[in-house]
Amino acid sequence: MRACQADRRLTTEKSSKNSARMTGRARSELALTVFAGLLFGCAPGPRPTDAGARQAIEAAVRRYVTASNQGDAEALADLYAEDAMLLPPDHVPVRGREAIGDYWRRGTDQGLEVTTLAVEVDGELGYLVGRYTLPATEEEPADSGKYVMCLKRQRDGSWKLTADIWNQSGNAEEEDAAPAPAPSII
Repeated sequence: MRACQADRRLTTEKSSKNSARMTGRARSELALTVFAGLLFGCAPGPRPTDAGARQAIEAAVRRYVTASNQGDAEALADLYAEDAMLLPPDHVPVRGREAIGDYWRRGTDQGLEVTTLAVEVDGELGYLVGRYTLPATEEEPADSGKYVMCLKRQRDGSWKLTADIWNQSGNAEEEDAAPAPAPSII
């Protein structure tokens, strides 16, 4: 019974307004703590590097090179997303997987070699930048240039090309002999 009486005393005891009131400084500190918690708790942290995505993108480029060298327009078209854009030099943009397949059915170049210069991945999007070379044929001189491929991770986890652009740089031998320009700082 004494325990019950003690509890009643604690609950019926009046406290002063001063002891219950938060001071201006304490209120500011609490508000700052809550704000900092919201700011840092809701901000996304740095994304981990997705090595698997980088490898999948590089594998897609290897399939691209293989399909091109084998003249396999169907395999090339399958590497593109339904709404992809192909941006060949001196040609209007080609929109959509079906139209891209039609473009590649007109011919591909054998002997394509690529060198990847950069691969970047950010979540569901990735791109790579590189150089390509094509050997001379009886009909055409050797070709070399640069390319950029943008890819998007699909619902099934595969990576498909969404944009593909390349342009000629000049003679392959001249390009290899020329010194690389100094990087510019913006």
